[in-house]
Amino acid sequence: MYRALYRSFRPQRFADVVGQELAVRVLRNAVRRDRIAHAYLLAGPRGTGKTSLAKIMARAVNCLAPQDGEPCGQCAVCQGAGLHTVEIDAASNRGIDEIRDLRERARYAPPEGRFRVYIVDEVHMLTTEAFNALLKLLEEPPPQLLFLLATTEPHRLPATVLSRCQRLTLLPLGESDIEGQMRTIAPAAGIELSEGAAALIARKGDGSLRDALALLELCSGHGDGRVDVETVLLATGSLEETAIAHLLDLIGRRDAPAALDWLAGQEARGADLRQLAQDAIDIVRRRMREAFAAGGGASADADLRLLERLARLDGDLRRGMEARLAWELLAAEGMLAEDVRPAAAATPDPPSAAGSRGTSPRLPEPAAAPPGPPRPRASASGKAVSGEFHAAFLARVKHARARAVLEHAQVVDLGDAWEVSFPSRGLLAVAELPDVQEAIRQALERSGDARPVRMTVSQGGD
Repeated sequence: MYRALYRSFRPQRFADVVGQELAVRVLRNAVRRDRIAHAYLLAGPRGTGKTSLAKIMARAVNCLAPQDGEPCGQCAVCQGAGLHTVEIDAASNRGIDEIRDLRERARYAPPEGRFRVYIVDEVHMLTTEAFNALLKLLEEPPPQLLFLLATTEPHRLPATVLSRCQRLTLLPLGESDIEGQMRTIAPAAGIELSEGAAALIARKGDGSLRDALALLELCSGHGDGRVDVETVLLATGSLEETAIAHLLDLIGRRDAPAALDWLAGQEARGADLRQLAQDAIDIVRRRMREAFAAGGGASADADLRLLERLARLDGDLRRGMEARLAWELLAAEGMLAEDVRPAAAATPDPPSAAGSRGTSPRLPEPAAAPPGPPRPRASASGKAVSGEFHAAFLARVKHARARAVLEHAQVVDLGDAWEVSFPSRGLLAVAELPDVQEAIRQALERSGDARPVRMTVSQGGD
């Protein structure tokens, strides 16, 4: 029967575990010196080797002929059915009854080997009552008992439990470690893997070897046993790095129409715009690190500002915003930040390194370049505020994106509320983003009048 790659190639010895040298050294030395603690907590992200290390440790402590802290792999214990080890999934066995049953069984000696080993996966899922029942075992454990607890969220464990375990933190694997494993496992699994594909899969694995192996397995099905860069891009819904760099260049040059056309075309071809956000962030981060390593400069500053905008885009996507809309807002935002400022054209920024070709121009400070009087777009039932009030109001807005859209807006005093009207639905959509709304509300509160705020499209607006 076929087994998934991550199961078929699970490490069987401490020496086979990659990227976790500290945890391996601690556990191996404990076996070698026969100084085994009663409880170990393996904490780290998914796919970093927590369960694999726990299983190796369970065999090593009961091995009949350990070799320098490693399980021999040949004795009856190492090759047996694992009668000395009990694996518990705390996500589905999280109640107090399961822990009480565990306490009853823990009193008895193991049928084979020195230790009865309990591997508790996702231990943070236990209920408070279950943790309290487990605590007694951790306080006064029988000499033949060993707990190996694994979790991705150690902060959810009670401090009383944490203080009674030896905590080993497993780190995300480096891309070089994952790529090396891909090159080793692929030939053994009968998969022809190109160099570029191995590097791309390692990057997509995001520190998780299990995720990388799952992706390799998926790609092998797409490519009929041969995996190249094109196959990986197709399987993940990603685009080539040069195509993403072209989009980032359009956004950096504030060419919103071309960026919007590019996004529409890629979506029509089936590109995953959410995956595009992650890929774009990765590219800008690498580019920014390289620029800072070379001494920084204008390109590093531009990438830093672009990364901030992409981070907001990623946050909007995580909060459930439709991906196409989020990208369109990001593309249009640059045009707004440049075109909404009538005073900026008359007073261009002096040339400097930060304003060189390829960087995004900075927004002027409102106090240095106050906008002109607001356009007459008052509500039929309210009174438009004066130009002086509008300028003072803008000066209180510290949020760059909020200030950019408000410079095109009209503030109207309705008596019992404020009305902020925009000339287009696009500007209104930006203003209704949670962080922009909060910035507008706070600015009005700082004006000394904290009435409710209503945002609309002005009469005649699109």
